[in-house]
This record gives sequence, structure tokens and C-alpha cells, in this order.
Amino acid sequence: MPLVNTLNVNSSNLLLWRINESEEDLNKELNLSDFSKSRLSKIKSKSRRKQSLSIHHLLKSSKINQELFYDSNGKPKLLNNKFISISHSFDYSGLAISNNKVGLDIEKFRPKIIDISKKFISQTEQDLIKELDIENLTKVWTIKESVYKAFGYQGINFKENIVIKNINNEFNNAQVKINKNEIIENYNVDIINFSQYICSVANYIKNKSL
Repeated sequence: MPLVNTLNVNSSNLLLWRINESEEDLNKELNLSDFSKSRLSKIKSKSRRKQSLSIHHLLKSSKINQELFYDSNGKPKLLNNKFISISHSFDYSGLAISNNKVGLDIEKFRPKIIDISKKFISQTEQDLIKELDIENLTKVWTIKESVYKAFGYQGINFKENIVIKNINNEFNNAQVKINKNEIIENYNVDIINFSQYICSVANYIKNKSL
């Protein structure tokens, strides 16, 4: 069943789905195109198929009943010139829709984030965040992943190219800069904590330097 139908996060519309239905139930009331059916048939994992089906339900709930297509970098696109980002993790899936570049990432708390943290967090960011527990490291990862998705280009080093410049006291908002191949963009990231999950939504900031 849907967890959130419409939640305004900055300039974006965020929709989340808690996946507790069977694959058969998720297939009901969906009129998938041949393209979507073909993509679905190539997914071997049942859980991943359910995640994909839940995204179609979220598109239907958002009243954007149109086909997704994907650019050369695998970034989802809409035909109505709005920007969209998709994410899923275990029992939750979500999408964010905006008039500007947007990125969404959902991650479940997992201890292994501590083991890989040195690959994506710099010393300056460690000093900024201070307490590097599972929750805060998961926040850092989702912040950077959401900005990466919004940016839309591959070959990004999370530690070097995506820099968290500021966080607020509650650590539910961050200001982030991404720099790759002389392209510099700045993002405002809102962070939502729910049920052992972190959800980050990155919104592009026009004409602003951090």
C-alpha cells in the first residue's frame, strides 16, 4: 500500500510506497506497455520485479500515466519535460518529480556502510558530521547518491567529486556541490528518516555558488 501519496519536499513532489503486496496483486490494475512488459520480463529477482511494479503504481498515483524512457546514462525521463528520479530499497520504493533537476535515493540501515565509508566520505566531511554511526553514514551516502542521480553523468567519484558543504543542526538538510569535467552544480538536499530507512531528495539550485 502507498506510504505517502504526495509529500512536498522543497520544490519536488515525493511519493513513497511500502511494498507488502504479492507480485500478482501489484500486477492488477496496471496497463503496462509492451516496452514496460519487456523490461519487467528481463528482471530475474522477484523482489526487484515487485519494486518495479510499485514504481508503476506510483506513476499512476501521481497521475503521470505516461511511459518512462531512459537516456544514454540510464537516467529515467518523462515526455512532459518534468524531471523524475526513482529509487527502491528492500520494502520501499519511491519517485520524485520536479520542474528542475532532481535526485532521489532510499537506503535501509545496514552495518556494512561503516566498512565502505572511507570510499565516499572525506576527512573534511567527517569533521563536519562528527558522529559517524550507521544512521549518519547512511545519510551521507543517500545525500551523495541523490545528487549523483540528479547530476545525470557517469564517472563520478563520490569522495572527490561530490562535496557536502553544510548541514543543519538536525542533519535533515544539506548543501552539496558536485564538480565533474568543469561542470559545477549545487544542490539542496532534504533528508527524511523513517522505519530504519533514510530517504534523500536533491534539488538543483540555479545560479548559486557554495
